[in-house]
Amino acid sequence: MKSIIGAFALALLIVCVAVPNLVHAHRAEGSSATGSFKFVLEDGATRFVEFNAKEGADGQATGDMTFNDPVAIPVDDPDSGETPKTEGVFVKAKFDCMTTVENRAVIGGEIYDSNVPSNIGRRVLLVVEDNGLEKDQLTWGIYQMPATGWVPSDAELKDDNGASLKWTATDSELRDDVGIQMPMSKVVACQSFPLASYDFPEIKESGGDLQVQR
Repeated sequence: MKSIIGAFALALLIVCVAVPNLVHAHRAEGSSATGSFKFVLEDGATRFVEFNAKEGADGQATGDMTFNDPVAIPVDDPDSGETPKTEGVFVKAKFDCMTTVENRAVIGGEIYDSNVPSNIGRRVLLVVEDNGLEKDQLTWGIYQMPATGWVPSDAELKDDNGASLKWTATDSELRDDVGIQMPMSKVVACQSFPLASYDFPEIKESGGDLQVQR
């Protein structure tokens, strides 16, 4: 009888240890978004995007994107006033952030390859809406990196470091509030703009599929 009880207790211990590990592994999967999508806007041009993204347990994301807009007007330097030599924009980007709400996802990263040299190193956001059998939607944007090299300081204080201070802003009424790192980063990322603020262009024709899974 003792050996039976001992075996049962050992089996129960193994189950208790294994279940939390399974739950943790499930939570670590995070959301994902994939797509291979051709679409036509009001100008009649066919654009193409292919991407895959997966959210990690730490809130970061992995994946990449290829996007081609054959009629976009590339601008290397907005201040030069020169006429672009080529037409169309092609970019490849590596994702590093992702935010999902229901059937929508905002995915962001850094461009590492493009036919427009000035695009390399810039940030890109892709916003997709998965409507199943209905009409999928998407929008996108390319953003410049914030200027660097200048740090504001008080000329009357030699040791002024106010501009470099960092702190965490939290809600004093919520004990479990993780807070927000301040000052907020000026680098455009997935949480830089509210998800409801994005406006989707009207798609005349489309082919392929956009999928958002939570």
